[in-house]
Amino acid sequence: MTVVNRNINRRLRHLLYQLKRLYGGSIDVYKLGSQSTDHDTGVRTVNKTVYNVKRAIILTAKVARESVQTLPIISANKAFAYGGTYDTSTRLFIVDRTDPTEVTLPDLSESDWVVYDGVKYEIKTIEMFEFDAATVITGKAVFGDTPEKVLNLRADNLIRVTDSGDVS
Repeated sequence: MTVVNRNINRRLRHLLYQLKRLYGGSIDVYKLGSQSTDHDTGVRTVNKTVYNVKRAIILTAKVARESVQTLPIISANKAFAYGGTYDTSTRLFIVDRTDPTEVTLPDLSESDWVVYDGVKYEIKTIEMFEFDAATVITGKAVFGDTPEKVLNLRADNLIRVTDSGDVS
């Protein structure tokens, strides 16, 4: 028999609410769709869908320096020679499952990406909280790649015209 703590869902919701108040922000989740290439002209067509998550929890970035060494440097076993080094930035995005979003986050894959504050983050891992409370997305920043911005145009406000003017 499984013992369920009935307060755990309420505590998780309260914790997510507090994190959204402290670290909440808007992110765009891009889902890669179909791709096609015109063999005559060489033009590549990529279909992608963008989902705006208005209140995601955005945790601070972890910046680390990574180095790249080629196989001859590793196998030479002589004096240590440096390879190329570069800085990487890893960030966690937490999306509350009760928030109204159009994206079904379990359907995301590693070919999709997240855009936050003009920086593109490749999705490295996708994890689910217990009791289907939230989704944790680990993203690695892609520097030098300016993300294309997809703008969703819609009219959310009703405009009422009450005054009229005559042109004389």
